[in-house]
Amino acid sequence: MLTQRIFHWADQTPDRLAVDLDGRGWSYAAFARHIAIARGWFADRGWIGGGIAVLAIRKLIDFWVLSLALRSLGVTTFAATEPAVVARLSLPDVRGVVTSPAEDWPGLEAACAEAGLTLAAVSLQGGRPLDLGAGPRHAFAGHILETSGTTGEFKQVLMDPAFEAAFLARRLAVNGIDRGSVVAAFSFPVGSGVGYKSPAGAWTVGASILLRQDGRFTESLAHPGLTHATMTPLLLATLLALPGDAFPFNPDLVLSVTGGALTRPQIDATKARLSPHLVSGLGATESHFIARTRLDTPDDQRWHVPAPGSVVQIVDDDDRPVPVGQTGRLRVDTTDGPTRYLNDEDATRQFFKDGFFYSGDLAVWREDGRFALQGRVTDVINIEGRKVSPAPIEERLREALGVSGVCLFSRQDDAGEEEVHVVIESPAPLPMDALTAALKRELQGFPRARVRYVAALPRNAMGKMVRRAVRA
Repeated sequence: MLTQRIFHWADQTPDRLAVDLDGRGWSYAAFARHIAIARGWFADRGWIGGGIAVLAIRKLIDFWVLSLALRSLGVTTFAATEPAVVARLSLPDVRGVVTSPAEDWPGLEAACAEAGLTLAAVSLQGGRPLDLGAGPRHAFAGHILETSGTTGEFKQVLMDPAFEAAFLARRLAVNGIDRGSVVAAFSFPVGSGVGYKSPAGAWTVGASILLRQDGRFTESLAHPGLTHATMTPLLLATLLALPGDAFPFNPDLVLSVTGGALTRPQIDATKARLSPHLVSGLGATESHFIARTRLDTPDDQRWHVPAPGSVVQIVDDDDRPVPVGQTGRLRVDTTDGPTRYLNDEDATRQFFKDGFFYSGDLAVWREDGRFALQGRVTDVINIEGRKVSPAPIEERLREALGVSGVCLFSRQDDAGEEEVHVVIESPAPLPMDALTAALKRELQGFPRARVRYVAALPRNAMGKMVRRAVRA
């Protein structure tokens, strides 16, 4: 499916830029040619017709070439992030591990031996191309994404060719991406939702994707004709800390920020220095967009607009829609999308039900159809019998203190009493008067609180705070 679209654009507009990785451009014709050579390599060695191939490939363009070649031969692919991933694989029918002689993976061979898996090093130098119309015919296979931020560690979902085209079409429509778009996706990992969906979506319509693994993100922002970009709040904060001339202002750029909230000063600085079109995106690896909100007014920071084409509901514990003003669990429809986790029926029953995916978020409706997040179902803290969601308090503290992150949780002290911990992301302690005033205002009635500072809160690849790691 996706491979077919790339070959289609290689025929229609062979010279158009398909992907630029760290300043090296690949036309659609070059992209398709390398996929054809990889198809020949795998077909000659019997990697066809079923099973899962684990790709130990860090270079993004090599990953995409090998993954798309395997998928066109009927082999599902999965991206490993480190050798330890290979050792703990719980996927069925794994055929082996694929790497490249150019990759450096200390311990990979030992991990494969421990797991009883074949390790194949692919070299495409001098290989024979095998076009889509030649060689063995098999149903196209999919790619497995791994998510940890929403539902706990090591859950896998399959981007299945049976729904992938429709799934990506909905994403493209929401983002306004078409054949003329130039999209910067920076360095999101291919096992994440954005890291997979952004390039895959662009290639289905013949758009161009810009990827960076050398850390020189300002060069992508200066790319001629850039129309769209997606980044985390952490990356945006890093860019805003650079000198004023580090990147150009682009009045045509639509900048989407995902993985967390921005402060008002960050929003103002972004609109003054980078682009006037700033959007907050809310979704999950497992789902369609849940919300997409232009950040124009102070309300837009907290109150999300449901994404066009998505059915978003807030329900009670009996899965009945809640009225305006009442907190419930957030869910989004699974039409033309994943409906289960691979090899995990318990998690599937918990998070996929009745045609919806339950994101694990608590939320509340406003009368105008907007909703605000109220924290995670599993993050609610209990203080002297009161159940409190930390997310709204964290957001207000972050704004009041002018810091990039705050984590609030409770746990028992040595005397067995609950106490609140406030972990603040700041390189240095804050002025005591401002800190005391903010805490007294937001933690009224809490008997005690401990404040700790960290230079950087632990975050996952999508920039979301890993609360379990903060507690640890």
